[in-house]
Amino acid sequence: MTSPLYLCLLALAHMGMVLSCRVGTLEECQEAPFVPGHNLAGEGFDIVKLQHKGAYVIDLQTYLNPSNTCTLCENPLHEDQLQKLPLSVLDWRSFTSCRQELSSALLNTVTSVADAATDLVENDWTVGLDIEDLGGMTVGGSHSTEVEFATAASMVDKSVFTSHLLSCSHYSYRVSSNPPLSAEFQQHMKSLPQEYTSNTHYLYQRFIDTYGTHYIQRVRLGGQLKRVTSIRTCLASVNSHSATKVKDCVNTGLSVGLGFLEASVTTNQCKSLLENHDSQTGSQLSYLNHITEVLGGHKWLGEVSLSKNDSLAFRSWLTSLKDVPDIMSYSLYSLHELCLGQPNLSSECCPLQPMRGRLRVTVIKAWGLDGDPVGKTDPYVKFWYWPYFHQTHWIKSEDNPYWNSVYDLGHVEAFHELKFEVWDKDVTYDDHLGTCRTRLQEGTHTGSCNLNKGGFSYSYTLTCDTQLSGYQCSKYRPAPQ
Repeated sequence: MTSPLYLCLLALAHMGMVLSCRVGTLEECQEAPFVPGHNLAGEGFDIVKLQHKGAYVIDLQTYLNPSNTCTLCENPLHEDQLQKLPLSVLDWRSFTSCRQELSSALLNTVTSVADAATDLVENDWTVGLDIEDLGGMTVGGSHSTEVEFATAASMVDKSVFTSHLLSCSHYSYRVSSNPPLSAEFQQHMKSLPQEYTSNTHYLYQRFIDTYGTHYIQRVRLGGQLKRVTSIRTCLASVNSHSATKVKDCVNTGLSVGLGFLEASVTTNQCKSLLENHDSQTGSQLSYLNHITEVLGGHKWLGEVSLSKNDSLAFRSWLTSLKDVPDIMSYSLYSLHELCLGQPNLSSECCPLQPMRGRLRVTVIKAWGLDGDPVGKTDPYVKFWYWPYFHQTHWIKSEDNPYWNSVYDLGHVEAFHELKFEVWDKDVTYDDHLGTCRTRLQEGTHTGSCNLNKGGFSYSYTLTCDTQLSGYQCSKYRPAPQ
Protein backbone atom coordinates (compact mmCIF):
# COMPACT_ATOMS: atom_id res chain seq x y z
CA MET A 1 0.00 0.00 0.00
CA THR A 2 1.37 3.42 -1.00
CA SER A 3 2.02 5.64 2.02
CA PRO A 4 0.03 8.90 2.39
CA LEU A 5 3.33 10.75 2.96
CA TYR A 6 4.67 9.57 -0.41
CA LEU A 7 1.47 10.66 -2.18
CA CYS A 8 1.61 14.04 -0.48
CA LEU A 9 5.23 14.59 -1.51
CA LEU A 10 4.42 13.50 -5.05
CA ALA A 11 1.58 16.02 -5.23
CA LEU A 12 3.77 18.80 -3.87
CA ALA A 13 6.51 18.00 -6.35
CA HIS A 14 3.99 18.15 -9.17
CA MET A 15 2.60 21.47 -7.99
CA GLY A 16 6.11 22.87 -7.93
CA MET A 17 6.23 22.41 -11.72
CA VAL A 18 2.91 24.17 -12.35
CA LEU A 19 3.48 27.62 -13.81
CA SER A 20 1.45 30.62 -12.75
CA CYS A 21 0.72 32.31 -16.08
CA ARG A 22 -2.28 34.38 -17.12
CA VAL A 23 -3.54 36.74 -19.78
CA GLY A 24 -2.38 40.33 -19.25
CA THR A 25 -4.11 43.57 -20.20
CA LEU A 26 -2.52 46.01 -22.64
CA GLU A 27 -1.22 48.22 -19.81
CA GLU A 28 0.18 45.25 -17.88
CA CYS A 29 1.87 43.89 -20.99
CA GLN A 30 3.53 47.20 -21.82
CA GLU A 31 4.79 47.61 -18.26
CA ALA A 32 6.07 44.05 -17.67
CA PRO A 33 9.63 43.11 -18.69
CA PHE A 34 10.33 40.13 -20.90
CA VAL A 35 11.35 36.86 -19.25
CA PRO A 36 15.17 36.55 -19.06
CA GLY A 37 16.67 35.30 -22.30
CA HIS A 38 13.41 35.75 -24.20
CA ASN A 39 15.20 36.26 -27.52
CA LEU A 40 17.87 33.55 -27.28
CA ALA A 41 15.87 31.09 -29.37
CA GLY A 42 14.91 31.98 -32.92
CA GLU A 43 18.48 33.02 -33.73
CA GLY A 44 20.41 31.88 -36.77
CA PHE A 45 23.14 29.32 -36.00
CA ASP A 46 26.19 28.07 -37.94
CA ILE A 47 26.52 24.35 -37.20
CA VAL A 48 30.03 24.24 -38.70
CA LYS A 49 31.41 26.92 -36.37
CA LEU A 50 28.94 26.25 -33.53
CA GLN A 51 28.41 29.99 -33.69
CA HIS A 52 25.39 32.12 -32.82
CA LYS A 53 24.95 34.51 -35.74
CA GLY A 54 23.25 37.35 -33.87
CA ALA A 55 20.68 37.60 -36.69
CA TYR A 56 17.14 36.59 -35.84
CA VAL A 57 15.00 34.55 -38.20
CA ILE A 58 11.96 34.41 -35.90
CA ASP A 59 10.11 37.42 -34.48
CA LEU A 60 10.70 37.33 -30.71
CA GLN A 61 9.90 40.97 -29.99
CA THR A 62 6.16 40.91 -30.66
CA TYR A 63 4.20 40.05 -27.53
CA LEU A 64 0.71 41.48 -28.15
CA ASN A 65 -1.82 39.33 -29.96
CA PRO A 66 -4.60 40.85 -32.11
CA SER A 67 -6.80 41.34 -29.01
CA ASN A 68 -4.05 43.51 -27.42
CA THR A 69 -3.34 41.02 -24.65
CA CYS A 70 -0.28 38.90 -23.88
CA THR A 71 0.87 36.02 -21.68
CA LEU A 72 2.31 37.01 -18.29
CA CYS A 73 4.12 34.49 -16.08
CA GLU A 74 5.39 34.71 -12.52
CA ASN A 75 9.15 34.15 -12.29
CA PRO A 76 9.98 32.54 -8.92
CA LEU A 77 13.67 33.35 -9.47
CA HIS A 78 12.73 37.04 -9.57
CA GLU A 79 10.51 37.09 -6.47
CA ASP A 80 7.45 36.07 -8.55
CA GLN A 81 7.66 39.18 -10.74
CA LEU A 82 5.21 39.12 -13.65
CA GLN A 83 7.14 38.87 -16.92
CA LYS A 84 5.82 38.66 -20.47
CA LEU A 85 6.41 36.07 -23.19
CA PRO A 86 6.83 36.79 -26.90
CA LEU A 87 3.98 35.42 -29.01
CA SER A 88 6.33 32.85 -30.53
CA VAL A 89 7.38 31.35 -27.17
CA LEU A 90 5.71 28.22 -25.79
CA ASP A 91 6.27 25.95 -22.78
CA TRP A 92 8.32 28.47 -20.78
CA ARG A 93 9.60 27.01 -17.50
CA SER A 94 11.54 28.38 -14.54
CA PHE A 95 13.60 25.99 -12.42
CA THR A 96 17.08 25.52 -10.95
CA SER A 97 19.39 22.66 -11.85
CA CYS A 98 22.95 23.27 -10.65
CA ARG A 99 25.58 20.67 -9.86
CA GLN A 100 28.33 21.88 -7.56
CA GLU A 101 30.85 19.58 -9.20
CA LEU A 102 32.74 19.29 -12.47
CA SER A 103 32.24 16.69 -15.16
CA SER A 104 35.37 15.69 -17.06
CA ALA A 105 36.36 13.68 -20.11
CA LEU A 106 39.53 12.51 -21.85
CA LEU A 107 39.44 13.18 -25.60
CA ASN A 108 42.06 11.39 -27.67
CA THR A 109 41.53 13.08 -31.05
CA VAL A 110 40.46 16.37 -32.58
CA THR A 111 37.36 14.57 -33.88
CA SER A 112 36.49 13.63 -30.29
CA VAL A 113 36.76 17.31 -29.34
CA ALA A 114 34.39 18.19 -32.21
CA ASP A 115 31.92 15.50 -31.14
CA ALA A 116 32.01 16.78 -27.54
CA ALA A 117 31.46 20.34 -28.77
CA THR A 118 28.16 19.32 -30.37
CA ASP A 119 26.89 17.65 -27.18
CA LEU A 120 24.93 20.83 -26.44
CA VAL A 121 22.75 20.07 -29.46
CA GLU A 122 19.87 17.97 -28.09
CA ASN A 123 18.31 16.83 -31.37
CA ASP A 124 19.61 15.35 -34.61
CA TRP A 125 20.47 18.54 -36.50
CA THR A 126 21.18 16.55 -39.71
CA VAL A 127 17.49 15.67 -40.26
CA GLY A 128 16.42 16.78 -43.73
CA LEU A 129 20.00 17.38 -44.89
CA ASP A 130 22.05 15.14 -47.18
CA ILE A 131 25.02 14.93 -44.80
CA GLU A 132 25.86 11.43 -46.03
CA ASP A 133 26.85 13.05 -49.33
CA LEU A 134 29.90 14.48 -47.54
CA GLY A 135 31.46 11.05 -47.21
CA GLY A 136 31.41 10.86 -43.42
CA MET A 137 33.40 14.07 -43.01
CA THR A 138 32.97 15.76 -39.63
CA VAL A 139 30.83 18.87 -40.13
CA GLY A 140 29.25 19.83 -36.80
CA GLY A 141 31.64 21.92 -34.72
CA SER A 142 34.52 21.49 -37.16
CA HIS A 143 35.38 25.20 -36.96
CA SER A 144 34.39 25.90 -33.34
CA THR A 145 36.88 27.68 -31.07
CA GLU A 146 37.78 24.56 -29.11
CA VAL A 147 38.24 22.46 -32.25
CA GLU A 148 40.50 25.08 -33.78
CA PHE A 149 42.48 25.15 -30.50
CA ALA A 150 42.80 21.34 -30.56
CA THR A 151 43.76 21.34 -34.24
CA ALA A 152 46.49 23.93 -33.67
CA ALA A 153 47.87 21.94 -30.71
CA SER A 154 47.95 18.72 -32.74
CA MET A 155 49.81 20.42 -35.58
CA VAL A 156 52.58 21.49 -33.17
CA ASP A 157 53.02 18.27 -31.18
CA LYS A 158 51.35 14.94 -30.52
CA SER A 159 48.48 15.83 -28.18
CA VAL A 160 45.41 14.55 -26.38
CA PHE A 161 42.81 16.68 -24.65
CA THR A 162 40.70 16.92 -21.53
CA SER A 163 37.39 18.70 -21.09
CA HIS A 164 36.09 19.99 -17.75
CA LEU A 165 32.56 21.33 -17.55
CA LEU A 166 30.30 22.95 -14.97
CA SER A 167 26.76 24.05 -15.80
CA CYS A 168 23.72 25.57 -14.11
CA SER A 169 20.26 25.78 -15.73
CA HIS A 170 17.35 28.06 -14.78
CA TYR A 171 14.90 28.36 -17.70
CA SER A 172 13.65 26.52 -20.77
CA TYR A 173 11.21 27.19 -23.61
CA ARG A 174 10.60 26.52 -27.29
CA VAL A 175 9.31 28.49 -30.22
CA SER A 176 6.14 27.47 -32.03
CA SER A 177 6.28 25.06 -34.95
CA ASN A 178 4.95 27.69 -37.37
CA PRO A 179 6.42 30.90 -35.95
CA PRO A 180 6.13 34.43 -37.38
CA LEU A 181 9.40 35.26 -39.12
CA SER A 182 11.42 38.42 -38.60
CA ALA A 183 10.79 41.02 -41.29
CA GLU A 184 14.46 41.19 -42.31
CA PHE A 185 14.76 37.41 -42.70
CA GLN A 186 11.61 37.29 -44.82
CA GLN A 187 12.91 39.97 -47.17
CA HIS A 188 16.37 38.41 -47.41
CA MET A 189 14.90 34.97 -48.10
CA LYS A 190 12.60 36.27 -50.83
CA SER A 191 15.50 38.08 -52.50
CA LEU A 192 17.43 34.83 -53.08
CA PRO A 193 17.45 33.65 -56.71
CA GLN A 194 15.46 30.52 -57.47
CA GLU A 195 18.52 28.53 -58.56
CA TYR A 196 21.95 28.05 -57.01
CA THR A 197 24.62 28.48 -59.70
CA SER A 198 28.19 29.71 -59.94
CA ASN A 199 26.76 33.15 -60.72
CA THR A 200 24.42 33.21 -57.70
CA HIS A 201 26.81 31.48 -55.26
CA TYR A 202 27.84 34.74 -53.59
CA LEU A 203 24.21 35.61 -52.73
CA TYR A 204 23.68 32.27 -51.01
CA GLN A 205 27.03 32.58 -49.23
CA ARG A 206 26.06 36.04 -47.97
CA PHE A 207 22.79 34.57 -46.69
CA ILE A 208 24.68 31.81 -44.78
CA ASP A 209 27.21 34.33 -43.45
CA THR A 210 24.30 36.34 -42.05
CA TYR A 211 21.94 33.65 -40.74
CA GLY A 212 23.99 30.45 -40.59
CA THR A 213 22.65 27.02 -41.50
CA HIS A 214 20.07 26.37 -38.76
CA TYR A 215 17.88 28.19 -36.26
CA ILE A 216 17.48 27.54 -32.53
CA GLN A 217 14.05 26.08 -31.82
CA ARG A 218 14.25 24.91 -28.18
CA VAL A 219 16.57 26.18 -25.44
CA ARG A 220 17.68 25.45 -21.93
CA LEU A 221 19.10 28.62 -20.35
CA GLY A 222 21.61 29.25 -17.60
CA GLY A 223 25.41 29.35 -17.49
CA GLN A 224 28.41 27.20 -18.24
CA LEU A 225 32.13 27.08 -17.50
CA LYS A 226 34.16 24.91 -19.88
CA ARG A 227 37.91 24.37 -19.87
CA VAL A 228 39.62 22.39 -22.65
CA THR A 229 43.23 21.41 -21.91
CA SER A 230 45.74 20.16 -24.48
CA ILE A 231 48.39 17.72 -23.23
CA ARG A 232 51.68 17.25 -25.08
CA THR A 233 51.48 13.46 -24.78
CA CYS A 234 55.17 12.60 -25.00
CA LEU A 235 56.47 15.55 -22.96
CA ALA A 236 53.99 14.72 -20.19
CA SER A 237 55.01 11.06 -20.38
CA VAL A 238 58.73 11.92 -20.02
CA ASN A 239 57.76 13.74 -16.83
CA SER A 240 55.87 10.64 -15.60
CA HIS A 241 52.41 12.17 -16.11
CA SER A 242 49.73 10.14 -17.90
CA ALA A 243 46.80 11.79 -19.67
CA THR A 244 44.38 10.24 -17.18
CA LYS A 245 46.39 11.64 -14.27
CA VAL A 246 46.39 15.08 -15.88
CA LYS A 247 42.59 14.95 -16.24
CA ASP A 248 42.13 13.98 -12.59
CA CYS A 249 44.61 16.56 -11.26
CA VAL A 250 43.11 19.40 -13.31
CA ASN A 251 39.70 18.34 -12.01
CA THR A 252 41.00 18.53 -8.43
CA GLY A 253 42.71 21.88 -9.04
CA LEU A 254 39.60 23.44 -10.56
CA SER A 255 37.46 22.07 -7.72
CA VAL A 256 39.82 23.72 -5.22
CA GLY A 257 39.82 27.04 -7.11
CA LEU A 258 36.02 27.07 -7.36
CA GLY A 259 35.64 26.34 -3.64
CA PHE A 260 34.25 22.80 -3.96
CA LEU A 261 37.26 21.15 -2.26
CA GLU A 262 39.82 22.16 0.34
CA ALA A 263 43.35 22.76 -0.94
CA SER A 264 44.61 20.10 1.48
CA VAL A 265 43.16 17.31 -0.72
CA THR A 266 45.66 18.05 -3.52
CA THR A 267 48.43 15.43 -3.57
CA ASN A 268 52.10 16.31 -4.00
CA GLN A 269 52.06 14.57 -7.37
CA CYS A 270 49.18 16.79 -8.55
CA LYS A 271 50.91 19.91 -7.21
CA SER A 272 54.00 19.01 -9.24
CA LEU A 273 51.93 18.25 -12.34
CA LEU A 274 49.94 21.49 -12.15
CA GLU A 275 53.15 23.56 -11.95
CA ASN A 276 53.41 22.67 -15.65
CA HIS A 277 57.22 22.64 -15.90
CA ASP A 278 59.40 20.12 -17.76
CA SER A 279 61.83 18.95 -15.06
CA GLN A 280 63.31 16.06 -17.08
CA THR A 281 64.57 17.34 -20.45
CA GLY A 282 65.12 21.02 -19.69
CA SER A 283 62.62 22.08 -22.35
CA GLN A 284 61.09 25.52 -21.98
CA LEU A 285 57.82 24.15 -23.31
CA SER A 286 54.75 23.63 -21.14
CA TYR A 287 53.09 20.26 -21.49
CA LEU A 288 49.68 21.75 -20.61
CA ASN A 289 47.82 24.55 -22.39
CA HIS A 290 44.16 25.43 -22.14
CA ILE A 291 41.30 27.64 -23.24
CA THR A 292 38.32 28.60 -21.10
CA GLU A 293 34.82 29.44 -22.28
CA VAL A 294 32.19 31.07 -20.07
CA LEU A 295 28.53 31.32 -21.09
CA GLY A 296 25.94 33.45 -19.32
CA GLY A 297 26.07 35.74 -16.32
CA HIS A 298 27.95 38.96 -15.71
CA LYS A 299 31.42 39.25 -17.21
CA TRP A 300 33.88 36.68 -15.83
CA LEU A 301 36.84 35.14 -17.67
CA GLY A 302 36.58 31.78 -15.91
CA GLU A 303 40.22 31.68 -14.80
CA VAL A 304 40.85 30.48 -11.22
CA SER A 305 43.84 29.37 -9.19
CA LEU A 306 44.35 25.60 -9.17
CA SER A 307 46.08 25.66 -5.77
CA LYS A 308 43.78 27.72 -3.51
CA ASN A 309 40.18 28.87 -3.09
CA ASP A 310 39.67 31.56 -5.73
CA SER A 311 35.88 31.44 -5.95
CA LEU A 312 34.72 35.01 -5.20
CA ALA A 313 34.21 36.02 -8.85
CA PHE A 314 32.79 32.57 -9.64
CA ARG A 315 30.13 32.86 -6.91
CA SER A 316 29.14 36.31 -8.15
CA TRP A 317 28.85 34.96 -11.70
CA LEU A 318 26.78 32.00 -10.51
CA THR A 319 24.29 34.32 -8.78
CA SER A 320 23.92 36.46 -11.91
CA LEU A 321 22.83 33.58 -14.15
CA LYS A 322 19.14 33.91 -13.24
CA ASP A 323 19.25 37.50 -14.56
CA VAL A 324 21.59 37.10 -17.54
CA PRO A 325 21.26 33.51 -18.79
CA ASP A 326 22.79 32.11 -21.95
CA ILE A 327 22.00 28.99 -23.94
CA MET A 328 23.08 25.78 -22.23
CA SER A 329 21.64 23.30 -24.68
CA TYR A 330 19.42 23.65 -27.69
CA SER A 331 17.57 21.94 -30.50
CA LEU A 332 18.40 23.04 -34.03
CA TYR A 333 16.17 23.01 -37.09
CA SER A 334 17.43 23.62 -40.60
CA LEU A 335 16.69 27.07 -42.00
CA HIS A 336 15.22 25.59 -45.15
CA GLU A 337 12.24 24.39 -43.07
CA LEU A 338 11.21 28.04 -42.68
CA CYS A 339 11.30 28.69 -46.40
CA LEU A 340 8.11 29.26 -48.32
CA GLY A 341 6.35 26.04 -49.31
CA GLN A 342 6.27 24.57 -52.78
CA PRO A 343 4.00 26.24 -55.36
CA ASN A 344 0.36 25.32 -55.00
CA LEU A 345 0.50 23.18 -58.15
CA SER A 346 0.11 19.52 -58.95
CA SER A 347 2.11 17.74 -61.63
CA GLU A 348 -0.73 18.65 -64.07
CA CYS A 349 -0.30 22.36 -63.16
CA CYS A 350 -3.63 22.38 -61.30
CA PRO A 351 -4.09 24.04 -57.89
CA LEU A 352 -3.63 21.61 -55.03
CA GLN A 353 -5.70 23.69 -52.58
CA PRO A 354 -8.18 26.56 -52.88
CA MET A 355 -7.87 29.92 -51.09
CA ARG A 356 -4.17 30.43 -51.83
CA GLY A 357 -2.34 33.37 -53.38
CA ARG A 358 0.38 36.00 -53.03
CA LEU A 359 -0.29 39.05 -50.85
CA ARG A 360 1.29 42.49 -50.96
CA VAL A 361 0.20 45.11 -48.39
CA THR A 362 0.78 48.88 -48.40
CA VAL A 363 0.34 51.08 -45.32
CA ILE A 364 -0.49 54.40 -46.97
CA LYS A 365 -1.36 57.21 -44.57
CA ALA A 366 -3.50 58.56 -41.72
CA TRP A 367 -5.09 61.95 -41.16
CA GLY A 368 -6.65 64.09 -38.45
CA LEU A 369 -4.95 62.20 -35.61
CA ASP A 370 -5.14 63.54 -32.07
CA GLY A 371 -3.23 61.21 -29.77
CA ASP A 372 -1.78 63.68 -27.26
CA PRO A 373 -3.57 66.29 -25.11
CA VAL A 374 -0.60 68.60 -25.71
CA GLY A 375 1.41 68.63 -28.92
CA LYS A 376 1.16 66.47 -32.01
CA THR A 377 0.95 62.73 -32.48
CA ASP A 378 3.98 60.44 -32.99
CA PRO A 379 2.16 57.77 -35.03
CA TYR A 380 3.06 54.30 -36.26
CA VAL A 381 1.06 51.34 -37.60
CA LYS A 382 0.99 47.66 -36.68
CA PHE A 383 -0.62 45.08 -38.92
CA TRP A 384 -1.31 41.35 -38.75
CA TYR A 385 -1.96 38.74 -41.37
CA TRP A 386 -1.49 35.26 -39.98
CA PRO A 387 1.22 34.21 -39.35
CA TYR A 388 2.90 37.54 -40.11
CA PHE A 389 3.25 40.72 -38.09
CA HIS A 390 4.76 44.01 -39.26
CA GLN A 391 5.20 47.46 -37.77
CA THR A 392 6.04 50.70 -39.57
CA HIS A 393 8.55 53.28 -38.41
CA TRP A 394 7.11 56.04 -36.23
CA ILE A 395 6.86 59.61 -37.49
CA LYS A 396 7.60 62.38 -35.01
CA SER A 397 5.03 65.15 -34.34
CA GLU A 398 2.71 64.53 -37.29
CA ASP A 399 -1.09 64.37 -37.16
CA ASN A 400 -1.29 63.62 -40.91
CA PRO A 401 1.43 61.00 -41.43
CA TYR A 402 2.31 59.44 -44.78
CA TRP A 403 4.16 56.09 -44.71
CA ASN A 404 3.58 54.42 -48.08
CA SER A 405 5.37 51.35 -46.63
CA VAL A 406 5.11 48.22 -48.80
CA TYR A 407 5.25 44.65 -47.42
CA ASP A 408 5.44 41.57 -49.63
CA LEU A 409 4.03 38.70 -47.56
CA GLY A 410 4.60 36.14 -50.30
CA HIS A 411 2.43 33.03 -50.66
CA VAL A 412 -0.39 32.98 -48.07
CA GLU A 413 -3.64 31.30 -47.13
CA ALA A 414 -6.19 33.83 -48.36
CA PHE A 415 -8.95 33.25 -45.78
CA HIS A 416 -7.47 35.11 -42.80
CA GLU A 417 -8.31 38.63 -41.62
CA LEU A 418 -6.03 41.56 -42.43
CA LYS A 419 -5.91 43.81 -39.37
CA PHE A 420 -4.34 47.27 -38.91
CA GLU A 421 -3.86 49.28 -35.71
CA VAL A 422 -2.72 52.91 -35.52
CA TRP A 423 -0.71 53.88 -32.43
CA ASP A 424 0.77 57.01 -30.87
CA LYS A 425 4.25 56.55 -29.40
CA ASP A 426 4.59 57.98 -25.87
CA VAL A 427 7.23 58.03 -23.15
CA THR A 428 5.25 55.75 -20.81
CA TYR A 429 2.43 53.91 -22.58
CA ASP A 430 1.71 54.08 -26.30
CA ASP A 431 -1.87 55.09 -27.12
CA HIS A 432 -4.11 52.96 -29.37
CA LEU A 433 -5.81 55.31 -31.84
CA GLY A 434 -8.00 52.84 -33.69
CA THR A 435 -8.34 49.58 -35.62
CA CYS A 436 -9.19 48.59 -39.22
CA ARG A 437 -10.12 45.09 -40.40
CA THR A 438 -10.76 43.63 -43.83
CA ARG A 439 -11.08 40.32 -45.67
CA LEU A 440 -9.22 39.66 -48.89
CA GLN A 441 -10.58 39.87 -52.44
CA GLU A 442 -8.63 39.05 -55.61
CA GLY A 443 -6.96 42.07 -57.22
CA THR A 444 -5.71 45.43 -55.96
CA HIS A 445 -7.92 47.20 -53.44
CA THR A 446 -7.63 50.45 -51.48
CA GLY A 447 -9.48 50.78 -48.20
CA SER A 448 -9.94 53.29 -45.40
CA CYS A 449 -11.58 53.44 -42.01
CA ASN A 450 -12.39 55.87 -39.24
CA LEU A 451 -10.21 55.91 -36.14
CA ASN A 452 -11.07 57.29 -32.70
CA LYS A 453 -10.23 60.63 -34.29
CA GLY A 454 -9.27 60.95 -37.95
CA GLY A 455 -8.85 58.14 -40.44
CA PHE A 456 -6.44 55.65 -41.99
CA SER A 457 -5.93 54.25 -45.50
CA TYR A 458 -4.23 51.17 -46.85
CA SER A 459 -4.12 49.01 -49.95
CA TYR A 460 -3.37 45.41 -50.79
CA THR A 461 -2.91 43.22 -53.84
CA LEU A 462 -3.99 39.58 -53.75
CA THR A 463 -2.82 37.52 -56.72
CA CYS A 464 -4.66 34.20 -56.65
CA ASP A 465 -2.92 30.98 -57.61
CA THR A 466 -3.51 29.44 -61.04
CA GLN A 467 -7.22 28.86 -61.81
CA LEU A 468 -8.36 30.42 -58.52
CA SER A 469 -10.21 33.74 -58.25
CA GLY A 470 -12.71 35.85 -56.37
CA TYR A 471 -13.32 36.38 -52.68
CA GLN A 472 -10.43 34.87 -50.72
CA CYS A 473 -9.35 33.06 -53.95
CA SER A 474 -12.12 30.58 -53.20
CA LYS A 475 -13.63 30.37 -56.71
CA TYR A 476 -12.52 28.02 -59.47
CA ARG A 477 -11.63 29.69 -62.78
CA PRO A 478 -11.59 27.47 -65.90
CA ALA A 479 -8.53 27.70 -68.11
CA PRO A 480 -8.43 26.56 -71.75
CA GLN A 481 -5.71 24.25 -73.02
